[in-house]
Amino acid sequence: METVLYPILADSEKNAKKMEEKYARKYPIYYDPSKKVPKMLNQEIKLSKGGRMPGMLIVDKQGIIQFAYYGDSMQDIPKNEEIFEILEKI
Repeated sequence: METVLYPILADSEKNAKKMEEKYARKYPIYYDPSKKVPKMLNQEIKLSKGGRMPGMLIVDKQGIIQFAYYGDSMQDIPKNEEIFEILEKI
């Protein structure tokens, strides 16, 4: 299984660097100050639940989305085991 992570934060470079230092020391966090990516992916913003809701896409080497997940709260993200199972099937 060959997998590459591309975390994208719809925010400034400064805030992406803070997140990278705090959470993702092994992986760079890309930033999108224009917020074009979340708009393209229809990622929701719910102010009552903390802002932009989590979203995750698994895209194969041909560029086809094999899995899409849109959370309903900031804590609503798939478990690692779920993601590993999906990646094994691709």
